[in-house]
Amino acid sequence: MSQPTSANTPDLPAIASDQIDINPDLGLTEAEVADRKRRGDINVVVMRSSRTYKDIFQENVFTLFNVTFGVVLILLMILGQITDAIFSGFSVFMNILVGVTQEIQAKMTLDKLALLSVQKVKVRRDGQSQEIPVGEVVRDDLIELNPGDRAPVDGAVLISQNVEMDESLLTGESDPVAKQLDDIVLSGSFCLAGSCVFRADKIGNESYAVKLSQSSRVYKRVFTPLQKKIDILVEIFILVLIVAAFLHIASSLNSGRTMVDTIRYASVIINSFVPAGLVLSISVAFAIGAVEISKRRTLIQKINAVDSMNSVRILCTDKTGTLTQNKLVVKSIIPLGDTDEDSLRELIALYTNLMGTQNSSAKAMAAYTDQPRSLAKFVSEVPFSSSRKWGAIVIDIGTTIMVGAPEILFTSSEMQEEAKQYARQGLRAIAVVTSEEGIDTSEKNPALPNNRRDRGIVLLEDSLRPDVIETIAELQNQNIRLKVISGDSVETVTSIARQAGIAVPADAVFTQKTLEAMDNATFSRSAAYGSVFGRITPDMKRRLISAMVKRGGYVGMVGDGVNDVPAFKEAQLAIAMNDGAQISKDVADIVLLDNNLSALPQAFSAGDDIKQKILSSALLYLTKNIMVILTISFVGFVQLPFPIEPRHMTIITMAVVGFPTIWIAFGWLKPRRLENFLRDVLGYSSLAGIFGAIAMTIGYVMSYYFSGWALLKVPNGSAMINSDAFQDIARGQAQCVSTLIGTIFCLFVFWSLTDISIWKIKTFFKNLTASILGIVSVGLSIVLMLGFPAFFQVEVPDQFGWTMIIFLPTSCYYVLRMLQSSKLLRHLPRYLSQP
Repeated sequence: MSQPTSANTPDLPAIASDQIDINPDLGLTEAEVADRKRRGDINVVVMRSSRTYKDIFQENVFTLFNVTFGVVLILLMILGQITDAIFSGFSVFMNILVGVTQEIQAKMTLDKLALLSVQKVKVRRDGQSQEIPVGEVVRDDLIELNPGDRAPVDGAVLISQNVEMDESLLTGESDPVAKQLDDIVLSGSFCLAGSCVFRADKIGNESYAVKLSQSSRVYKRVFTPLQKKIDILVEIFILVLIVAAFLHIASSLNSGRTMVDTIRYASVIINSFVPAGLVLSISVAFAIGAVEISKRRTLIQKINAVDSMNSVRILCTDKTGTLTQNKLVVKSIIPLGDTDEDSLRELIALYTNLMGTQNSSAKAMAAYTDQPRSLAKFVSEVPFSSSRKWGAIVIDIGTTIMVGAPEILFTSSEMQEEAKQYARQGLRAIAVVTSEEGIDTSEKNPALPNNRRDRGIVLLEDSLRPDVIETIAELQNQNIRLKVISGDSVETVTSIARQAGIAVPADAVFTQKTLEAMDNATFSRSAAYGSVFGRITPDMKRRLISAMVKRGGYVGMVGDGVNDVPAFKEAQLAIAMNDGAQISKDVADIVLLDNNLSALPQAFSAGDDIKQKILSSALLYLTKNIMVILTISFVGFVQLPFPIEPRHMTIITMAVVGFPTIWIAFGWLKPRRLENFLRDVLGYSSLAGIFGAIAMTIGYVMSYYFSGWALLKVPNGSAMINSDAFQDIARGQAQCVSTLIGTIFCLFVFWSLTDISIWKIKTFFKNLTASILGIVSVGLSIVLMLGFPAFFQVEVPDQFGWTMIIFLPTSCYYVLRMLQSSKLLRHLPRYLSQP
């Protein structure tokens, strides 16, 4: 048996030598299938649509933040601080609960939807070819492979019609591998050209693809631009947290702080520095977005594709099956030279009826010509492939019939130009040539015979999809640039693209030949500038996508065929049609279940809504975190007691961050549009956090000293209040004032996010839902704190304290708004980039 010898391929699975004899034309009987099912010899399939429940639980619970914070909570409980541990962990627990719940609901929805996209295979049973789900394949089934089909299991080839397999997903090598009788077909490889029948020998966990994934455990996680920014931000916070942890320990040692207080305040610091809720809110937003987009009959196979849809600025598409309906019909056949129409029809009939596997063009030609009249017999075949752009049949009368691209097969430049004239009308022109020379079909790259005779042109017609013009217009209105990359002639592709409404300047049209002649720099510029690329091979399509990505574009690719797979792997968002080749759906991030390009504008719009929800959540989390971090730092400078208790932190987090992000995530509130992460999120939250910290710090310091001054003037019986009691009362009142100031300030930020101005009463009525929810959330928090002061470890503020609670957040927020109206934030990225 011949097997691939790639250096990247580990030892291949051995095939048992005691296989039963199976008639390749008949396959298993129903009784034999039932017997194998009883024995458990059935292919076990793991759905690819979403993660397992175990993965969801682990990724939401066992994060670095949760594990670290969990250790602190356990230490608090060991030291008897049960209440503080509960309050410190409440917001984290709620985030985990919401995250796990939403992702499980999303998984259940997507799993149901994925059944519409599940791989099906053709098997031979009882002498009949039938299509069954891949999970119903049993051992010894005979599986038929045609171009675009992916092998679901391992097995030996029983019938081969010049089949060529692509094993690049397994070995990394792009060269096709020809399979002869008894060669091993590997699961995960897919058919490029020709066809074959092979026996299912290794199924389920025995298959090569499953063993390879289990042995390597390689998981490539691709981050979207927004995820990269959030990830960098979290890493910065963690680095600062490490420094803060050392300073906190040193401060505790110098001040004689107890172990209990040291750990309690450590929980506040960790909760402030690490925006764990933000990371979880992103996961929730992605999960909800995937469900929302699925309602448009669009299957999300990778959860962060929701954000990628919003990031796409260049969308590359194939022509056939995406812009057009892929319902080819022969418009006419044009004889050339001394060939008459009947002779040309007979040549086409011989080619299409003797070839191993018919593609869409061959099926259209076969329907047009019907059965051949000649008794010529098949000798050998060169299967048509996207890279060769031609196919050939050798018949026993010593003639080779070749069909393919006119510019490759025609020897006459006049005939090539005539074919181009038809292509400019939007027709697909296919050349038919013959030769009395044979072709060595055993060669890896068979050469065309030199003495070819031009026999005719077949003109195929494929109409545009009914809604493609409106779809293209909607995509362009969303600032998405469309490019068409196709294997068809550049004239045909240009004509179809213009009919669809894509602007195609004359100098933005390129062919494979012109691209190959360019140096790297020119090629890169042409890839970025071009609108139409014709006669493109799969590898050139991959190179074009790669060049666009390297030039900074966020590139999406829409396709449906085997030739689109290399480009799919380079694109940042791969979109496949549901009726396309199975391998294209396996590689894609998104599958259009109704094969309808019109679903994309709505899906892209939904992706934009999800991005806005994530940016809004990020703004609220970062504002709160920066505000609390700076307040702790400012108070530490004046060497006053720690300003925030774990219970206070929970109040701020849940009232003005946790609940609002949930309301936004579920679509109950629609925040104002945020365009730029650096300016609208990071810049604004940094300034807001600074002013919030100033308000909290002034309130804390003034309340602490004013309360102390008042207490010194009030006798307690015969003795003045002792110093420990004085410090506890002063700290309790100062912490209450500071916490309420921070809560109200964050409420103003939340209202600003929903276009409510505290100085314009009419805006409260314009967005009544946000007004009521904000007042109720903060109001309940204040009632809880003041209703149970002992539990929350605070003292009810006096008149001076209430004055600061009202005045400080309002005045600091007013200054923030003044800075915002002065366009400082708009120019902040430019200021930051200056040396």
